[in-house]
Amino acid sequence: PTAEEEGTDRAGDIADAGSKAESLMEAGNHAGAMSALNSALDSVWGAAPLTINKAVLVASDPQGFGIYDIRDNNQYKSGEPIVIYTEPSGFGYGRDGQLYTINMALDFNIKSSTGESLAIQENFAKWELRSRVPNKEFMGKLTYTFSGIDPGDYVVETVIRDQNSDKTVTFPTSFKIVE
Repeated sequence: PTAEEEGTDRAGDIADAGSKAESLMEAGNHAGAMSALNSALDSVWGAAPLTINKAVLVASDPQGFGIYDIRDNNQYKSGEPIVIYTEPSGFGYGRDGQLYTINMALDFNIKSSTGESLAIQENFAKWELRSRVPNKEFMGKLTYTFSGIDPGDYVVETVIRDQNSDKTVTFPTSFKIVE
């Protein structure tokens, strides 16, 4: 089948899952309805690109998915930790025996306000999770500490490379060094 036909087949599968879920719910089988919808979500998830649904500067270490305090501004002193809360989606899953694995490698490129690349580092961090279920609620925390950096405006581009698929996403975070 062509890519267009495959997309139509996939859309049909999703619509079928919705109809099945509706029938199950009407019959009082709410768990079965949720399972049918989760199957449709799995189909969409697998076809989706790696995406950052949320990336925000936070005032302290996040405590879990959706559990964070937003920072009031993007101004930091040189050497002060810059903490970013992220919610990626569309990543792939590996297996380790009976466990599902989420594995991502991270790179960064810090740029000046004129776009000049100041520092690049590959594989500076890894995000890993092992779970009995293929978690979709996944929170990634980044901590950047840039010492000896002159006052001014900067952008750090973070690259996330999914190790269980060929998916990659890059997102920018603007910050200002003061003092």
